[in-house]
Amino acid sequence: MKNIFENNDYRYGIETFLLMYLNQYQLVLGADLEDYANNQELFNDENPCNIYFVLRRPKVTVDPTSIKIEKKRARFKLLIHVKEQISEVDLCCEFPKAKSKIEYFTKYPYNILAFRDQKQALMVARPSTLLDSNLVIDNIKTEDLDYEILYIGQAYGKDGKRTALDRLSSHETVQKIYTHTSNQHPDSDIWIMLTNFTQQTLMVAAGFDLIKVSEEDSKLENEKIEHLFENDGLLLSDKQKINFTEAALIKYFEPKYNIEFKDNFPSLKHKSYSECYNLDIKALIIELDTSEIIRKIYTEKTGRKHHHQKMFEFNSDKDRMSLLKIFE
Repeated sequence: MKNIFENNDYRYGIETFLLMYLNQYQLVLGADLEDYANNQELFNDENPCNIYFVLRRPKVTVDPTSIKIEKKRARFKLLIHVKEQISEVDLCCEFPKAKSKIEYFTKYPYNILAFRDQKQALMVARPSTLLDSNLVIDNIKTEDLDYEILYIGQAYGKDGKRTALDRLSSHETVQKIYTHTSNQHPDSDIWIMLTNFTQQTLMVAAGFDLIKVSEEDSKLENEKIEHLFENDGLLLSDKQKINFTEAALIKYFEPKYNIEFKDNFPSLKHKSYSECYNLDIKALIIELDTSEIIRKIYTEKTGRKHHHQKMFEFNSDKDRMSLLKIFE
């Protein structure tokens, strides 16, 4: 790890960095997206869903012939579909609150399973969700069940609305992905990962004894510091933050169905994140930590990880400090 302060001829002794990190997220089976949008309480105006990921992973169904009811216990098999191969997973559910005979319900294509007694519903679940629950002893460690990222987009609504969950299922590219998956990957399901990315401002200061800054540049530094303290961090519009976060994520993951930003981020010519250049932000860091869930997210470029992180420099002039050099 290099010492970025071994040089003392930098133009500035202070540089500002922006961290956009995954704050909250929810995985929703594509078939359930509309119902989720109408009933969810996780995202709101204060905590909007601003970026979404379209994901793909193998289909999981229940074997209807395997369901056995024994008093307050149900046993059944889940089937994992990977191309021509099908693997089985045994599950057992306990229903201690059942007050009468337990019945079950499922029908073709066997992607939903329900249990109830004569008075109440005991469980309604997707087999794909059950597979990732603690019902599976030691769980399934196969990489086949990780989520492949196919597309990344904005959930920023029109006319100033900050979220647009109700329109995602009808989005042109999302519809295209559904069609392609149905035709080319009938063994797979489409999932949507709804996310909220939050801003954190970082400032690196070298100290007056390390770097001698000119009087003119010192005034610019003071303006940066004043801006940070007056606004409790870097002040950027919500729309611009979503724009450059989306662009950075696409550049990092390079999903199959994204075209823009794959080869041109960051760029002075792109007005959708011009505020970063206007505020002279040195670099942007994106960070996604999904270690709370069992499965990993990935593209062919990044590989399968629970933790993804990448830094992009808006300014790479040799007379400016660079955190990238720390990791060279």
